[in-house]
Amino acid sequence: MVVIFGTLGIALLCSVSGITLAAKNPLHARDDACRALAAALAGDVAYPNTTSYLQSADYWSLQQLETQPRCFVAPKSTKEVSTILRVLTEGDWPFTVKGGGHMPFSGGSSIENGVTIDLVHLNDIKVSSDRRSVSVGPGNRWINVTEILDPMGLGVVGGRDMNVGVSGLTLGGGISFFSGMYGWACDNVRRYEVVLASGRIVNATPTENKDLYWALRGGGGSNFGIVTRFDLVIFDQGEVWENGLSFPGSSNATVISHFQNLTIHGMPSDKGATGFVGINYHSSTGGYSADVGLVHATVPSSPGSIPAVFEPFQKVPSATANSTITGTVSNFITSIATPYGRRWTWGNVVVSASFPGKFITEIMSLFESHNVALLQNEGGDDISLTALFQPIPVNLIEAMQKNGGNAMGLKPSNGALIMISFPTSWTEAKNDELAYSATRKLIADIEAKAIEYKVHTPFVYMNYADIKQEVQKGYGKENYARLVSIARKYDPQAKLSHLWKGYFKLQYL
Repeated sequence: MVVIFGTLGIALLCSVSGITLAAKNPLHARDDACRALAAALAGDVAYPNTTSYLQSADYWSLQQLETQPRCFVAPKSTKEVSTILRVLTEGDWPFTVKGGGHMPFSGGSSIENGVTIDLVHLNDIKVSSDRRSVSVGPGNRWINVTEILDPMGLGVVGGRDMNVGVSGLTLGGGISFFSGMYGWACDNVRRYEVVLASGRIVNATPTENKDLYWALRGGGGSNFGIVTRFDLVIFDQGEVWENGLSFPGSSNATVISHFQNLTIHGMPSDKGATGFVGINYHSSTGGYSADVGLVHATVPSSPGSIPAVFEPFQKVPSATANSTITGTVSNFITSIATPYGRRWTWGNVVVSASFPGKFITEIMSLFESHNVALLQNEGGDDISLTALFQPIPVNLIEAMQKNGGNAMGLKPSNGALIMISFPTSWTEAKNDELAYSATRKLIADIEAKAIEYKVHTPFVYMNYADIKQEVQKGYGKENYARLVSIARKYDPQAKLSHLWKGYFKLQYL
């Protein structure tokens, strides 16, 4: 018998896989958690200054990289995840979980002085014999999945950046090239295998634990359990087509007007169409560009032709770039991957796509004022500034309603929506608070404008949210209450609510 002491400062005994845990001085609690895990899972726990620790400390943003856990534990099976959760929840030890490690904020999938569960070894990818679903482990990134499916002529509703993790993207919603036809990634999960706070392993499907299935579709996994397998819908898919255009920043109003029309009218008539608009600041010139990415799930039969739904963008004058390419999904998600090694923040506001032109004029003015304030105080840093417009057309919202709908509360009656987010990156830690506070003020100012123009919606997209945004409350009071009720059912002691550190959490108990 091994005796370990936990955080309560009193003798607390519990049995976990033959290991007895006891409480001790809280100053040693984090070491005790690592020792308990090492005793339960020999060889799976990594400590600082070891090769395995450095391999697990693989994060996209510098803030996450700088957040140092006391140890990493890397399970090799669902059963080992169960053991880990029982050790941690029975010992009341704080932890977090890392899938792809692509969240920008410190503490998103790493934890200072606690335990980080690295799911890297849960990386199986198995296509079903009928070619209708693929079972994917949460330790995969989307490039791992598409490189298996592309040669088979198959597609999946997945991420658009090769480095994004399957787990985080899917549990937070999951925008995809194919969302106009099928919904977001969370709407195309047939089965979740989930380890609950107690260590119990359950499945969640439209017919089995269907309340948990509903909650995991956008409610955030950290409130309910660790998903150890996603069974995803797959479909026949060939190469993808893309047209990239750039215009001077002075054309932003025209470009965004066309994007509105595309979202409201074009995408519902051609569900294979999607796209985005980025208004980007260029430090080399001190000016802006309006950059458009138009993507279609099928390649036009006539070489060089433009799908009719995208033709209006070809008529905007003064394009500084206009290129068309085709390729596999793997080609695309590799070419547009954002680099590692920078500091990041973002946040988003979702508005009715039927906003007036004056609204765009005013929020672009707010965006430029925000940028001036940042650039005046950054002290020579390399800051990248973008306003990103992404569509939530009615056809996408309709696809979200299948299998009982998801937790996010969007209905076709809401009409078409557009998400405006503000990804910002820089290199120097001294500018962290400057960037955070400036971006949060910009979000608040744009929300106020949206309310003023009567185009505001409470919905916040989890995967582009700032940590201060109350994401699940934006799903509506009824859905929030339902999420809390489901969390209470599957974790009645609220262990995950208190011990699993990160974002975005339901508040109960």
